[in-house]
Amino acid sequence: MADQSDLELVQHAKTGNLEAFEELVKRFQKKVFYLSYRMCKDPDAADDIAQETFIKVYQNIGTFKEEYPFYTWICRICMNLAINYLRRQKFVIREAQLENFDQFIESQGIPDKLDEISEDEKLLETLRENIEQLPTDYKAVLILKTYENLSCIEIAGVLKIPLGTVLSRLARARERLARKMKVKRSE
Repeated sequence: MADQSDLELVQHAKTGNLEAFEELVKRFQKKVFYLSYRMCKDPDAADDIAQETFIKVYQNIGTFKEEYPFYTWICRICMNLAINYLRRQKFVIREAQLENFDQFIESQGIPDKLDEISEDEKLLETLRENIEQLPTDYKAVLILKTYENLSCIEIAGVLKIPLGTVLSRLARARERLARKMKVKRSE
């Protein structure tokens, strides 16, 4: 099964072939996890979202239209679940997550003092923090464009919004990031 195309696997999975579906999961599980993690920044929630994504894919594979890329369809399901999660949680960082992060930092030997981190690393961390503060709609478009390398047309399909909305959200997200980064640099 590993040598078959995504479309061939989907066609087999539609007939109830579990081996084909398992191969699809293997191919896309990391991408789906990382996409959900980039949206929610909580590994446990990202894992739950990824699992729920594949449950929904399994339940609805019969509705997949084969003229479209399979990853775009999975991506749409994952993004919808991640956005719903963020709306429910309002993305509150819990103390337990911070403790786990501190433990991870210590175990990796990563410097905990800002002056031990290069300017590029500081800039990258500031950029990540600013992305996290964007409204969910802007963040979703920016992550799909930047991390998933989807075209604006593909993003419109994933999020089920008009192309013009994708373009305006992307422009506004970039404007907000540029303003925030400019303020941070001047401080």
